Amino acid sequence: MLTILLKHKILTGLILLFLLLSILCQIISGLIYHSMIKASDNMSGTDNKLLQQCTQKYAGFFKLNGKMVNTAVFVDKFLQRVCIAGIRITKISHISGQLMMLSILMIGIAICLLLASGGTLFQIIPYYLISILGLYLYFSVSGIVDIQEKKRLLQTNLVDYLENHFAPRLEIEKENALEEGVKKREVYARELLTEPKEETVRSMTSFSA
Repeated sequence: MLTILLKHKILTGLILLFLLLSILCQIISGLIYHSMIKASDNMSGTDNKLLQQCTQKYAGFFKLNGKMVNTAVFVDKFLQRVCIAGIRITKISHISGQLMMLSILMIGIAICLLLASGGTLFQIIPYYLISILGLYLYFSVSGIVDIQEKKRLLQTNLVDYLENHFAPRLEIEKENALEEGVKKREVYARELLTEPKEETVRSMTSFSA
């Protein structure tokens, strides 16, 4: 069987390459979501740049609108736009599926070439085995990684933190800033009121002298 695969080195190499890349894309996506989930357990002290961007954008929208109307929508849009090396995480899983389809396509081409050159059914068995094992590995890794579940868990953690911890803190900071502004205006008003009185006293003193 190995000799049959070696006769078509280019096709066999492409098949294995696409298969490996499709599985790696699944693993990479899972690791990214896993690291973000782990970091989201301690959002106040996280070093994760993606989560820091999330809180900064949330704070910006909160200050702009006065309050965040729908945190779940904000988090969902943020996760849809998260990029790694210029590629959105949501697209990596799609790329993984396309690579797997390319691997199956290469297997089909290899089988067609073998049959066209007078190959027997026994000679195409290795490619069938590769396709079956490749699909099994792909779906097994996909089930273990479970990107959709990780995304749901991350979204739940972010919504919980932003709504129940971060938003109240921003509201308190806003109230404190308003109170400081009122106090400054009161001090400024007092200064404006005292200055004319001092000038009146000075003018009366100079007049009596």
